[in-house]
Order: sequence, then C-alpha cells, then structure tokens
Amino acid sequence: MNNHRYTLESPRVTGRRQQKTVCPQCGRKSLVRYVDTENLCQYLHDAVGKCDHENSCGYHYKPSEFFHDHPLHLPKADYDIPIHHKRIDPPRPEPLIAIDMDYVQKSCSTVSTFWKWITSIATQLEVNSEALKRIHKAYYIGATKGGSVIFWQIDEQLQVHTGHIMSYNLQGHRNGYQNWTHCFLKERNQLPDFYQPPKCFFGQHLLRERADDTVAIVESEKTAIVMALVQPQLIWLATAGCGGLSLQKTTCLKGRHVLLFPDSGCMEKWRTQMQQTTGIDWRISTHLERYPPNTDIVDLLGL
Repeated sequence: MNNHRYTLESPRVTGRRQQKTVCPQCGRKSLVRYVDTENLCQYLHDAVGKCDHENSCGYHYKPSEFFHDHPLHLPKADYDIPIHHKRIDPPRPEPLIAIDMDYVQKSCSTVSTFWKWITSIATQLEVNSEALKRIHKAYYIGATKGGSVIFWQIDEQLQVHTGHIMSYNLQGHRNGYQNWTHCFLKERNQLPDFYQPPKCFFGQHLLRERADDTVAIVESEKTAIVMALVQPQLIWLATAGCGGLSLQKTTCLKGRHVLLFPDSGCMEKWRTQMQQTTGIDWRISTHLERYPPNTDIVDLLGL
C-alpha cells in the first residue's frame, strides 16, 4: 500500500472546501476524513479520519489501521457492519460550569407551542391531565417568552449542562429555529466565550431515582416526551440528534438495561458507538430501518 496515497482532507490537497463529519467517538461534527489522492480524492471511509478535538476526544483511525482490519479493502458501500469496534476509553469530559438551577425553575412553563401541541394530542395518546403534569414536571419542560420550548439537559447530580431551545408549530413540527441556553449566557458574559458544556442526555437526571428501570434512548426530545406518556414504565432519554450519542455520554448507563431506538438511517452509527462500550446491557431496534430516512417512533403513531 502506498502510504502517501491517503491523506487528511484539506483544500490544498483536494481543491475543495473541507467537509467535516460526525466523529464516531465524541459525536461532534469534527472529524476530518482521509481521502484517496489516486481516486478523485474520494473519502476512504466515513470513520477513517482524525477528530479536531485532540485533547477532549483524541479519535484517530488511520488508513493503515483500516486496511489491517479489512485486508480485502472492499468499497465502503459494500460494508453492512460497523468497521471500527475497538474498545476505547471515554474521553475525559471538559470541566462543567453548571448553570444555576434557578434558570430552570423560572423557565418551567406550559405556554410553549410545543406543550400546547402535546396537550392537544393527549386524548389520542389516551393520557389524562395528571399524566401530562407529571411528565412536564419530571422533565423540567421550559418555555421562552416567544413560545419556544426549552429541553434542559440535567445530569444525575442535578447539574444543569445546558438547555436546547426549539421552535414548534401547533401541528408538532419544528419551525427550524433552535439554539442553546449556554450561548445566551455567553452573550451576557455569564459564561466564558470559549466554553462548550459537556452535554448529557435529555432526561438523564431521571436515572437518579429509577435505578431498576430499563432505559430507552431516542434521538429527539419530542419523541422522548411522547413515549414517556405512552410507555411510562421506561426511562426515556434523548440524544438531541443522530450524532448526539457519544461514548462520553454513555458512562451514565453502566450497569443498566438499555433499549435504543435510532431514527431510520442512523442505526449503524449508534451500533458502532455502543459496541465500544462496556458494562451496559444494550439492545438496538432495527424496526425503523424499513422506513424512509429520519423516521422515528412518533411517526409510526401517526402524530
């Protein structure tokens, strides 16, 4: 193999803008991939690359390791199993500057358009007003003055990492706007400009008092809330996106029984992440893979 044939993508090499993708280890869009300079600078494989976050992540899967793992060097389209199953210790999380819980308490409200939609489908879900109140309180659902919902990310120590701000319409569909509470706090000089909070699962604080319950993980907070109303016997967590399942986040799942329900098209990415973990009894659902990309459980409920 020509060791100089494969190089990290850069405009100098490819003549095009660098396209970073989601790092298999930390879940951030920070992976610079290796390209094949003798084959139109095509990517060798989406997992073969180097993460920009060297200190907090350190992921680096080299072409030589790829060829060692796959001596036949099949085209990437022919792989139907995850290609990188090495056991990797979770990266050390960045120090957390916890947001004051007072922000959460003050934001808790049912005035968001999202919660109005949840209320409107309560009859269809066969849940009563008491169930709605219980879930709203359990997940600390917040709202902005403009009617956007705030999905707070709080860990088992009740430390507030950040809040995912999203805009929905009355049909339960996103309006496109989203932001994070820590970004607003940085604008107000209440957090350092460089600070990026280590994110946790939405709903992670529920693990604190439900030690024996099975955990179910989905992508969107909306899906977690709906499913918590439909199947309250499970602890429903959300990753806040397909790339939100990281090795660092899964440390809270040690010793737990975990069911994963990725949106269609994301199953292999999540399977690869979970195969790097230890001490977690996990199962991943393949049911949604028969549907169009980005289909989730709530879509199957016809909502």
